[in-house]
Amino acid sequence: MNSIRGILIDISGTLLIGNKACEGAIGGLKKLREAGISFRFCTNTTKESRSAILKKLIDSGFDTNKNEIITTLSACRDLIISRKLRPLLLLEEDALEDFQGVPTEEPKDAVVIGLSPSNMRYDMLNKAFRILINNKNAPLIALHKSKYFAESDGLSLGPGPFVSALEYACEGVKAIVIGKPEKSFFESALKDMNLLEKANHVVMIGDDIEQDLGGGAKELGLIRYLVKTGKYRSGDELRDPTIDGVFDNFGNFVDFILNNIKK
Repeated sequence: MNSIRGILIDISGTLLIGNKACEGAIGGLKKLREAGISFRFCTNTTKESRSAILKKLIDSGFDTNKNEIITTLSACRDLIISRKLRPLLLLEEDALEDFQGVPTEEPKDAVVIGLSPSNMRYDMLNKAFRILINNKNAPLIALHKSKYFAESDGLSLGPGPFVSALEYACEGVKAIVIGKPEKSFFESALKDMNLLEKANHVVMIGDDIEQDLGGGAKELGLIRYLVKTGKYRSGDELRDPTIDGVFDNFGNFVDFILNNIKK
């Protein structure tokens, strides 16, 4: 095993399912911190702001702080501001905190779509369609394209199918994807840890073989581990035989790392 300099950790399905911590997750994170291993939470969660995600983690028993959380929302906000856009935000109310200062009255030149059950209805999707079809330069910005995610009562649709529906309806429109598995998202997390030049010494751990462990994680040469919690389906590891290992839960992963790490 390469010497480990840092770990990127998925949240939903790896540490939490709903508001409940996954087996071994709280103890595992405590062990990592005590061992002095640098880590960041890399999440595609878009229903809540970074502050809300932090509160959920703390309320669930995790010891962490806001600076350890890397979200797609902040990256998306930076893109909108840099392009001076007035977007339609298909996001939940709890996520809008991270878009303070972004002009959204009478949206006209961009559509942002995340996981937003309250907005995934005909009138809102049609509003998004009309912005995109009437302005060929309007970008469709997808916070991520996950097909589904794990909730306490089972799997639920992610934003990916709705993004694909808008792409299909608006011929020629291709979504700009912000979050995992985009290379740029992983790069931003590595830069935050000052480990961009040592990516092959950084681990990515998650429950989604495509979003967490594919794309940019693979391209950058991250060490990639899958956990059998959250959205994991039997045989997922067979879909990418190049991943570095599979664990029953996050706690088992941490025990393996600490027992095998080369200082």
